[in-house]
Amino acid sequence: MLLCVVRVYQQGRKLSEPELRSAVGVVGDVRIHVVRARDGRSVRQAICMALATEALPALIEPQLTGMSPLSLGLEGYEEARTPVGIVFYRQGWWCRTR
Repeated sequence: MLLCVVRVYQQGRKLSEPELRSAVGVVGDVRIHVVRARDGRSVRQAICMALATEALPALIEPQLTGMSPLSLGLEGYEEARTPVGIVFYRQGWWCRTR
């Protein structure tokens, strides 16, 4: 099922309600699967696929935070490369039916 996915945080800062409502989402298919991390551990990862490519950075160790008849919430961590190195930001996805 195609969902409209909106990122809830911007570099770890939660968007305000008006920012969240006006944010443009990515339409895609949300999938959760297990992958191998760099250190060899197995981690869960959520991806949003749009036209066979990842439309958003992967959500690492996603947790279901809410569900309604027309939407669901996922929260986890997003990996970002910075000049200092790799950092992980808290991230959430608000997934709505189209």
